[in-house]
Amino acid sequence: MSRAAMPFGLLRRELACEGYPIELRCPGSDVVMVETANYGRTDDKICDADPFQMENTQCYLPDALKIMAQRCNNRTQCVVVAGVDVFPDPCPGTYKYLEIQYECVPYIFVCPGSLLSIQPASSLLEAEHQSGAWCKDPLQAGDRLYVMPWTPYRTEVLYEYASWDDYRQNRITTTYKLPSRVDGTGFVVYDGAVFYNKERTRNLVKYDLRTRIKSGEAVVVNANYHDTSPYRWGGKSDIDLAVDENGLWVIYSTEANNGRIVVSQVNPYTLRFEGTWATGFDKRGASNAFMACGVLYAVRSVFQDDEGQADGRAGSDMVVYAYDTSRGQELPVQIPFPNPYQYISSIDYNPRDNQLYVWNNYYVLRYPLQFTPPPPTKVFVPPGPLSSLMTTVRSYTATVALTPVRPSASHPIGVINRGPFDQRPITAMVPLTPRPPLRVPLAPGGPGQVGGCEGRVARGVQWPPTLKGETVERPCPKGSLGIASYQCMSSPVGWSSRGPDLSNCTSPWVSQIAQKIKSGENAANIAGELVNLTRGRIYAGDVSMSVKLIEQLLDILDSQLQALRPANKESAARNYNKNKTLSVCLSFCQAVVQTVDNLLGPEALVSWADMSSIDQSRSASLLLDAVEKGAFLLANNLYEGRFSDRAPNVDLEVYVLNTEADIQDLTFPHSYDSDSILEISATALQQYSNNGLWHAMKLVLSLYKNLGSFLTTQNSTLRLGLGLSQGSEVRRKSLVVNSHVISASVHRGSNRVYLSEPVIFTLRHLQLENHFGPNCSFWNASGVSGNGRWSTQGCRLLHTNNTHTTCACNHLSSYAVLMTYQQPAFGVGVEELLVYVVSWVGISVALVCLAICLTTLCCQGAPWHTDHSTIHCNLWANLLITELLFLVGASKTQYTVVCSIIAGLLHFSLLSVFCWLCLEGVELYLLQREVFEGRNSRRKYFYLCGYSIPGLVVAVSAAIDFRGYGSKTACWLRTDNYFIWSFLGPVAVIITLNLVVLVMTLHKMHSTAALKPDSSRHDNLRAWAVGSLTLLFLQSVTWSSGLMFLSAPSLLLAYLFSSLNTAQGLLITILHCSLARKVRIQSRRSRIRRMWNDTVRRQTESSFIAADVNNTPTLNRAALGNHFLTNPVLQTHAGASPYDTMLAQGYNQPFTSTGTSHHIFLWFFLCTSVSLLPLSVYLGSGAGMRRNLSDAAALEKMIISELVQSNLRPSVPMPVPPERYGSLARPHHHDRAALTHT
Repeated sequence: MSRAAMPFGLLRRELACEGYPIELRCPGSDVVMVETANYGRTDDKICDADPFQMENTQCYLPDALKIMAQRCNNRTQCVVVAGVDVFPDPCPGTYKYLEIQYECVPYIFVCPGSLLSIQPASSLLEAEHQSGAWCKDPLQAGDRLYVMPWTPYRTEVLYEYASWDDYRQNRITTTYKLPSRVDGTGFVVYDGAVFYNKERTRNLVKYDLRTRIKSGEAVVVNANYHDTSPYRWGGKSDIDLAVDENGLWVIYSTEANNGRIVVSQVNPYTLRFEGTWATGFDKRGASNAFMACGVLYAVRSVFQDDEGQADGRAGSDMVVYAYDTSRGQELPVQIPFPNPYQYISSIDYNPRDNQLYVWNNYYVLRYPLQFTPPPPTKVFVPPGPLSSLMTTVRSYTATVALTPVRPSASHPIGVINRGPFDQRPITAMVPLTPRPPLRVPLAPGGPGQVGGCEGRVARGVQWPPTLKGETVERPCPKGSLGIASYQCMSSPVGWSSRGPDLSNCTSPWVSQIAQKIKSGENAANIAGELVNLTRGRIYAGDVSMSVKLIEQLLDILDSQLQALRPANKESAARNYNKNKTLSVCLSFCQAVVQTVDNLLGPEALVSWADMSSIDQSRSASLLLDAVEKGAFLLANNLYEGRFSDRAPNVDLEVYVLNTEADIQDLTFPHSYDSDSILEISATALQQYSNNGLWHAMKLVLSLYKNLGSFLTTQNSTLRLGLGLSQGSEVRRKSLVVNSHVISASVHRGSNRVYLSEPVIFTLRHLQLENHFGPNCSFWNASGVSGNGRWSTQGCRLLHTNNTHTTCACNHLSSYAVLMTYQQPAFGVGVEELLVYVVSWVGISVALVCLAICLTTLCCQGAPWHTDHSTIHCNLWANLLITELLFLVGASKTQYTVVCSIIAGLLHFSLLSVFCWLCLEGVELYLLQREVFEGRNSRRKYFYLCGYSIPGLVVAVSAAIDFRGYGSKTACWLRTDNYFIWSFLGPVAVIITLNLVVLVMTLHKMHSTAALKPDSSRHDNLRAWAVGSLTLLFLQSVTWSSGLMFLSAPSLLLAYLFSSLNTAQGLLITILHCSLARKVRIQSRRSRIRRMWNDTVRRQTESSFIAADVNNTPTLNRAALGNHFLTNPVLQTHAGASPYDTMLAQGYNQPFTSTGTSHHIFLWFFLCTSVSLLPLSVYLGSGAGMRRNLSDAAALEKMIISELVQSNLRPSVPMPVPPERYGSLARPHHHDRAALTHT
């Protein structure tokens, strides 16, 4: 079933809760056409009821549309009660509602099926002319007839008769004088307008019978005309028009198709060609042809003067050829055609009464047609037992049948009418059984073979289990209107890899804009509203409908501008209207550019992916044409000068050049440097000026991003690539558009003018890896597929390299570079795995190194007590968090909210890393100035700057555009709308400040090196500054490569990022752990403490044993001394022990009970002294002491010396003189501060 082609109108919506009636009503004589119907519950906020009855929001009756269509279609009003008396109950226990979307149309045509036979003529009337044509308007009720007798070169009158009786009695109701003469008999009347072929042209003219003005004219591109390829009978019948259930058709032939029949479907309101099919039947071999249900039928008859066929004429008058446009293939047919008069000059099919209106050798005939009923669409009920948890549904039977579903891939895009095989009810009756919620059964082949697709959630829609080869329909996602579909593939079994088809899903604002267009509101204002409505989230149907809305707005704007042009050229209002017209055109073009930019933005690209490839190509081609048409509308009102408008995804420039002045070479884009450039020479422009006949030449230049991938490469006249091998390698290669699309045109249709000097354009390659064999191509919108195709005719390659290609074309058009894409030999999946593994290894190494540094710092004791340790701990902690977020969360794009949170955390942690790096430079600068001064800790200021600045930047960025966090490729900041500058800007400022501070620090150290008494500390600070500078550089390079890796993952970037991460982690570990003097001293301190504990333990044990044997304390001291003598750490460089004499001079006091306490005191003193002695090493007041203790071995010897002498003194404890260890116990504050930073 289909309806008549109509201008895009208002989609009405009605809703009724269960148990209440719903009423559909149309004004005047229009009838209801149900577009979508849903009986069930898919929303928990409609028709409130008991919460238990609203829990199930996946309740949907697939057959609701069929039932409502049978009850309401083709009626002016319809009332239906939402309940089980009309609909089967899809989910008992759930409170349901009925939601209907419908349109009011003049009439709904139902395809009766396939043509079976042509019955004998039911009406017969002898006319005065041998040739002519007659028909009825299928969209008008009543019996009015339209007759056009044909006389060569003098046919220009159309007669209207009120009825068949009036025609028989020659009572003419109205006579229409056409604006031009007619070629052939192929006229039709459709929705109050007559369509015919203008004499001696290939033009199609539309003449409105109500207003009696010509309302349109279009060129049938490349069509043969004026007796070049007529029907067999002649009569200038090269271009024939036909009407069927789908609307208006043109039947003609072209030289490109060798004179064979070509069929095009035309929008009767815009005269736009919606689809074109080339057949294999010679047009001269057909006596005539007609369309029915989207199928072309060619009739061949035998004339009386045909030799050798007089006896077999009856058997030779046949319908001999049929071509199904819905499937794009020929159909076998042999249907007899009753032809007693042998000279058929016209055949017109009327889809309203299913009859042929024929003019046959002075006779006017009407033939009834007989059609076979279309095969009913089966409602699938999967076999197999039901789950015990599933609810039993009571049986229900309805009487509805469907015509076969037209494959979406074969349907021409942009066709306003529905095809003859759309899923719609017809008068035939078949049983209808509701489908219970079942599991997908196993295939008959045996266990383990799946016979269908499991239920799943995709694109916000719950898809039920479906048999393989079937297409399931569900309501569109929440917030949109229409029906979505999803196909379960047969081989291999599984859901379609393209995902659900949401081409029919539109936002509610689409119908609101359509209603404003229908009511004739200001086109420029509506275009401004369309800009705001296409921002943000849109659906697949919004993309295609937005392009159609722009086309309709262009037609409305053109008519509105005509009203602003006064007839009197000397009118005082002329200048005012001229300025107002220009202002309206400028605002309209700016709105169109912004709308197209929104449709090509990152958020809209997801919606493009929800369309079929044919839908994508058709919408993209229409978008190119709409922008060009709008630009020329502006150029017609821009008397001289240049208009330019630039957006992130589209750039438009319009020139009006004075051809009487000197014309300069033009380069596009003109206002900025671009990697995609088009150059037109002055000679080429002068050639387009038609040798000076046009005083003002109009030139339109445009550049589109993200559009080329939607223009199909099928049927392209290009080479796939050099060195193409056979077998599997052929299947691994495909043709892709690998550049932006750049367009140029001078006056509409200028691509058919060839230039003496070619146009030069250079385009950047979008993808560099696995792409080769560039083809300089242009988009030919007149391809046989109806969607256009890429062609290389007139274009040649001048130069190419890895990143750019330069081409030359001898005509103006829309250009792009097509290249052959070859899948990697190891497969895309393996490459993605390698990228993941390489990056994972590098980040893991960095994480391990950072963990070692943090652990080492914590083990030094009280790491947060110094500014130096505070900075390093926060720096490494933030870096570790950043690496973890990058490793774990950067790829979680499937979770929208989580991805945005991860992107925000990454933004904050990376800013914190660079802030703490900058604070380290500030601390160094302050330290080199405060060598001899005491100061307080600045930790609280460091914390304030290290975290408040990143937090403030992230908060402001989120407040400005929170949608900037997260994209379809990575959980990071969006790069398409300048949101990335919320990171790049602050980081650039921080790095610049850090570099300035570090350079100032190094310069001051160098200039004051001779004045510093503490050269060792000066060296330490300088080493620290150089390390900080190196780390800053490494951090900047590492995360630059990391962010590029997020934007465009590749194996090269993965290796680079991994190597830099590893180098960064190792550098931090080496600088702050391996080479850090404080860490080395702390490590030796720990070794000495462990060594002394072991020594004291053994000394104590041996003392107790000696006391038991001979009670000789001297042996204890000797044992201790022997341990010292044999300890290699205590040996001098010369190899002799300095403690030989010291141990020999020990006291031989008797052992007393205080011996144990004396050793415990020594153990405590060791632990205390080990903790304090290093401070005296750095903070001693004399330079001699620092020189004596500069060697680490000397430090250990001094510790042991103190402990041994204490052990050899009398056992009576002696107080420690405070002046001896005062410096150890009470270090000066400023000395301690200086120590902590060396």
